[in-house]
Amino acid sequence: MSNPFDDHSSLNVRSYTSNNTVDDEINNYEKELERILQESLDSTQRSAQRLENSEQLATNTAQELLAQREKLERTEKNLDDIHRTTHETQRNLNSLKSIFGGFFKNKFSRAPPKETTTKVSSSASESKLSSHLNGDAGRSSSIASPSSGPSLSAESRSAMKGTRFEAMDNQIDENLDMMSAQLGNLRTLGRALGTEVEDQNQMLDRIQAKADRNDSTVRSQDTQMKKLLGFKGVEKSEDTAAFSKKK
Repeated sequence: MSNPFDDHSSLNVRSYTSNNTVDDEINNYEKELERILQESLDSTQRSAQRLENSEQLATNTAQELLAQREKLERTEKNLDDIHRTTHETQRNLNSLKSIFGGFFKNKFSRAPPKETTTKVSSSASESKLSSHLNGDAGRSSSIASPSSGPSLSAESRSAMKGTRFEAMDNQIDENLDMMSAQLGNLRTLGRALGTEVEDQNQMLDRIQAKADRNDSTVRSQDTQMKKLLGFKGVEKSEDTAAFSKKK
């Protein structure tokens, strides 16, 4: 029986030694490093762009909220003006009733209040939103936001100094700093938007209450006027309304 180890020519021996030179290894390393840096650069640029779009959307929302605040303040002021007018109208109705020999006494018989307008002061959120729209918040955010620091260690940065990779690494660091400032600005703006929405919800509650009050007052004065003019069925409708309210 022959020994298979005697004839080496009949075996396919696999070589585990690499034919790559040192230069090949360096080239492969540089290609891999460039690929990683390029992917990081592209990723930070995409993230910075998305943050910029988010900031623009938040700015547009702030503009809409400030415009809506102006409308709400104007609406509340008009409701207060209507309330003062109805007080004066009620005094005139009471005078007419006394002329016709009637006597009318209710909560409107006293003189109208000197001032019933609710003065809405500028809220903290409104000031912050206005500052942001004027550009102050963006500048202060960029200054106050802490730097994210270098993306690589000191040894790695020293090794890349003077190579084509240094510019890529510097751009990545700039993108990270920009993202940090944008995130800080978005955080501040988001808090101001939330506070402004809460303030406007309170304004809406006040407006609803004042609108209901004015509606009730105008309905009551309309009934009184019809009664003075001798419209039939007014007393019956008043009794029906009072009975329904008791139920």
